[in-house]
Amino acid sequence: MKKIFNTLVAFCLFLSAFNLSAAEEEVMGPSLFERIGGETVVRQIVADTWANHTSNPIVKNRFANSDPVYVKQKVYEIFANATGAKVEYTGKAMDKTHATMNISDMEFNAVVDDVLAAMAKNKVGQQETNEVLAILWSVKPSIVNGNLTTKSLTATK
Repeated sequence: MKKIFNTLVAFCLFLSAFNLSAAEEEVMGPSLFERIGGETVVRQIVADTWANHTSNPIVKNRFANSDPVYVKQKVYEIFANATGAKVEYTGKAMDKTHATMNISDMEFNAVVDDVLAAMAKNKVGQQETNEVLAILWSVKPSIVNGNLTTKSLTATK
Protein backbone atom coordinates (compact mmCIF):
# COMPACT_ATOMS: atom_id res chain seq x y z
CA MET A 1 0.00 0.00 0.00
CA LYS A 2 2.80 2.42 0.92
CA LYS A 3 4.51 1.71 -2.42
CA ILE A 4 1.29 2.49 -4.31
CA PHE A 5 0.84 5.72 -2.35
CA ASN A 6 4.44 6.81 -3.01
CA THR A 7 4.04 5.99 -6.70
CA LEU A 8 0.83 8.01 -6.90
CA VAL A 9 2.45 10.98 -5.17
CA ALA A 10 5.49 10.78 -7.42
CA PHE A 11 3.24 10.67 -10.50
CA CYS A 12 1.31 13.74 -9.29
CA LEU A 13 4.55 15.62 -8.68
CA PHE A 14 5.78 14.53 -12.12
CA LEU A 15 2.63 15.92 -13.74
CA SER A 16 2.90 19.20 -11.85
CA ALA A 17 6.43 19.70 -13.18
CA PHE A 18 5.20 20.37 -16.72
CA ASN A 19 4.56 23.94 -17.81
CA LEU A 20 0.98 24.03 -18.95
CA SER A 21 -0.54 26.37 -21.49
CA ALA A 22 -3.24 28.78 -20.35
CA ALA A 23 -5.88 26.57 -22.02
CA GLU A 24 -4.61 23.47 -20.22
CA GLU A 25 -4.51 25.31 -16.89
CA GLU A 26 -8.10 26.45 -17.40
CA VAL A 27 -9.26 22.88 -18.01
CA MET A 28 -7.30 21.56 -15.03
CA GLY A 29 -8.42 24.38 -12.73
CA PRO A 30 -6.37 26.40 -10.30
CA SER A 31 -3.13 24.98 -8.96
CA LEU A 32 -2.79 23.88 -5.36
CA PHE A 33 -0.71 27.03 -4.81
CA GLU A 34 -3.62 29.17 -6.02
CA ARG A 35 -6.20 27.20 -4.03
CA ILE A 36 -4.15 27.71 -0.87
CA GLY A 37 -4.27 31.46 -1.45
CA GLY A 38 -1.26 32.31 -3.60
CA GLU A 39 1.93 34.07 -2.62
CA THR A 40 0.57 36.10 0.29
CA VAL A 41 -0.93 33.11 2.10
CA VAL A 42 1.95 30.75 1.30
CA ARG A 43 4.50 33.28 2.60
CA GLN A 44 2.44 33.60 5.80
CA ILE A 45 2.30 29.80 6.15
CA VAL A 46 6.10 29.73 5.77
CA ALA A 47 6.51 32.46 8.41
CA ASP A 48 4.16 30.68 10.80
CA THR A 49 5.93 27.38 10.16
CA TRP A 50 9.26 29.04 11.01
CA ALA A 51 7.76 30.36 14.26
CA ASN A 52 6.44 26.88 15.05
CA HIS A 53 9.80 25.23 14.31
CA THR A 54 11.77 27.67 16.44
CA SER A 55 9.49 27.12 19.42
CA ASN A 56 9.02 23.36 19.00
CA PRO A 57 11.22 21.60 21.60
CA ILE A 58 11.77 18.63 19.26
CA VAL A 59 13.31 20.65 16.40
CA LYS A 60 14.08 24.17 17.61
CA ASN A 61 17.80 23.44 18.05
CA ARG A 62 17.99 22.49 14.35
CA PHE A 63 17.12 26.08 13.49
CA ALA A 64 19.06 27.91 16.22
CA ASN A 65 21.96 28.99 14.00
CA SER A 66 20.01 29.36 10.76
CA ASP A 67 19.46 32.59 8.85
CA PRO A 68 15.66 33.00 9.06
CA VAL A 69 15.42 35.19 5.95
CA TYR A 70 17.38 32.68 3.85
CA VAL A 71 15.56 29.61 5.18
CA LYS A 72 12.11 31.15 4.77
CA GLN A 73 12.90 32.16 1.19
CA LYS A 74 14.10 28.66 0.26
CA VAL A 75 11.09 27.06 1.98
CA TYR A 76 8.78 29.47 0.13
CA GLU A 77 10.42 28.58 -3.19
CA ILE A 78 10.16 24.83 -2.69
CA PHE A 79 6.64 25.02 -1.25
CA ALA A 80 5.45 27.24 -4.11
CA ASN A 81 7.14 25.11 -6.75
CA ALA A 82 5.81 21.84 -5.34
CA THR A 83 2.26 23.21 -5.21
CA GLY A 84 2.21 24.38 -8.81
CA ALA A 85 3.43 27.97 -8.80
CA LYS A 86 5.82 29.10 -11.49
CA VAL A 87 8.49 29.79 -8.87
CA GLU A 88 12.02 28.50 -9.32
CA TYR A 89 13.55 26.65 -6.39
CA THR A 90 17.15 27.86 -6.11
CA GLY A 91 18.23 25.71 -3.17
CA LYS A 92 20.06 22.40 -3.02
CA ALA A 93 18.31 19.08 -3.57
CA MET A 94 16.48 17.78 -0.51
CA ASP A 95 18.74 14.76 -0.14
CA LYS A 96 21.90 16.90 -0.36
CA THR A 97 20.56 19.47 2.09
CA HIS A 98 19.67 16.87 4.72
CA ALA A 99 22.31 14.17 4.04
CA THR A 100 24.49 14.83 7.08
CA MET A 101 21.79 16.04 9.46
CA ASN A 102 20.72 12.61 10.79
CA ILE A 103 17.07 13.64 10.99
CA SER A 104 14.88 11.16 12.85
CA ASP A 105 11.29 10.13 12.15
CA MET A 106 10.25 12.01 15.28
CA GLU A 107 11.85 15.22 14.02
CA PHE A 108 10.30 14.80 10.58
CA ASN A 109 6.88 14.26 12.15
CA ALA A 110 7.35 17.34 14.35
CA VAL A 111 8.17 19.44 11.27
CA VAL A 112 5.10 18.09 9.46
CA ASP A 113 2.96 18.91 12.51
CA ASP A 114 4.37 22.46 12.48
CA VAL A 115 3.47 22.88 8.79
CA LEU A 116 -0.04 21.53 9.35
CA ALA A 117 -0.54 23.86 12.32
CA ALA A 118 0.54 26.83 10.18
CA MET A 119 -1.87 25.78 7.45
CA ALA A 120 -4.73 25.46 9.97
CA LYS A 121 -3.88 28.89 11.39
CA ASN A 122 -4.17 30.30 7.87
CA LYS A 123 -7.50 28.53 7.33
CA VAL A 124 -6.33 26.31 4.47
CA GLY A 125 -9.00 23.81 3.42
CA GLN A 126 -8.81 20.13 4.28
CA GLN A 127 -8.40 18.99 0.66
CA GLU A 128 -5.44 21.35 0.14
CA THR A 129 -3.95 20.36 3.49
CA ASN A 130 -4.17 16.69 2.50
CA GLU A 131 -2.42 17.43 -0.80
CA VAL A 132 0.41 19.26 0.97
CA LEU A 133 0.68 16.40 3.45
CA ALA A 134 1.07 13.97 0.54
CA ILE A 135 3.87 16.12 -0.88
CA LEU A 136 5.62 16.24 2.50
CA TRP A 137 5.40 12.47 2.90
CA SER A 138 6.73 11.97 -0.63
CA VAL A 139 10.00 13.71 0.29
CA LYS A 140 10.46 11.95 3.62
CA PRO A 141 12.96 9.38 2.23
CA SER A 142 15.19 12.27 1.11
CA ILE A 143 15.15 13.84 4.57
CA VAL A 144 15.03 11.15 7.26
CA ASN A 145 17.97 8.96 8.16
CA GLY A 146 16.33 5.53 8.02
CA ASN A 147 19.13 4.02 10.10
CA LEU A 148 18.17 5.96 13.21
CA THR A 149 16.12 4.01 15.73
CA THR A 150 14.78 4.87 19.14
CA LYS A 151 17.34 2.47 20.58
CA SER A 152 20.24 4.20 18.77
CA LEU A 153 19.01 7.63 19.83
CA THR A 154 18.69 6.72 23.49
CA ALA A 155 21.77 4.54 23.88
CA THR A 156 24.32 5.82 26.36
CA LYS A 157 27.95 5.86 25.38
